[in-house]
Amino acid sequence: MSVSVTATPAGSSGVALIEIPMVRPDDPGCLLELPCFPESAKSARELVGAALRAWSAEQLRDTAELLVSELVANTTRHTGCTRIAVSVNRQPASVWVGVRDSSGALPCLTEALQEAESGYGLGLVDALSSRWGTAWAPYGKWVWFELRTDKS
Repeated sequence: MSVSVTATPAGSSGVALIEIPMVRPDDPGCLLELPCFPESAKSARELVGAALRAWSAEQLRDTAELLVSELVANTTRHTGCTRIAVSVNRQPASVWVGVRDSSGALPCLTEALQEAESGYGLGLVDALSSRWGTAWAPYGKWVWFELRTDKS
């Protein structure tokens, strides 16, 4: 399942209205293309939440929504891209969430200074996910994380 949106202002607020695709319980995954704006984190969270509700994995929702927000924030802050894609995929014992951008630069996990107001994103991804990483894609890369759905 895939839906694509265009980054154009809508309405008097100037905010693009983005329709989140319907995720069914038997869907193996979903993909949403978004403009590379910080505001796209909201649509990314909504997509992740919709998928986890459909797959009866709501116990992962808070963590997954936090982590996808961090990946979108990193992408919009550091890549200079114009479009991103957010993908959520069901695995046998986990859920895989990724954010794709057009940059060839890999993210770097660093330790943020204690008094810093930013720089904690990948540290959160590393601490809260079962595993995370990067994967090359045509014209860019995926930064992804997995959350286990089982108790082991």
